[in-house]
Amino acid sequence: MPENAKENAGDDITLDLLPRDGERALLELSNGNLVVARSDNDFLYIAELNGQFHMFTHTPGASGGGQRQFPKNEKYLASVRKLAELSDSMYVCIFDKTMNLYGVLQSAEDGILSMFPGNDRDGDADVEFLPWDKSAAGDAPKTQNGGNPPPDDSAPGSDFPSEHFDDLFDVE
Repeated sequence: MPENAKENAGDDITLDLLPRDGERALLELSNGNLVVARSDNDFLYIAELNGQFHMFTHTPGASGGGQRQFPKNEKYLASVRKLAELSDSMYVCIFDKTMNLYGVLQSAEDGILSMFPGNDRDGDADVEFLPWDKSAAGDAPKTQNGGNPPPDDSAPGSDFPSEHFDDLFDVE
């Protein structure tokens, strides 16, 4: 074993495929793992931190992504269950909680893309994690990522369109 292997042991992440099963996704989240939902080349990362769901979105090659926080209540538990059914594939990422979360997100995305490149964008209409009618914002100022500003209930510093989740996770 190399000298620095023990020292760097906490720098590794473990990726595994998950079944498209909402209960399993919730179990992985409750175990402190990161759950990744993928639809073609769009990624939605979900972590349970401080009793809330933290969701991050990114499309490979895009200069930025989005983030939102949701309370861990029945509505969003049902949303995570539904997401598992809607996504093309699900993954779990196990990592040392002392690691930088954004570094973990990037490493997970790189690892998934190296195993499953998924360059086919033709099926994006099935589930697109960031559909947002940019014309609805009219002449509003643009965000740093070039999109329209988020609705008022978005997470601070985020250009994540919250009404997407209202539509995607319409739970009755």
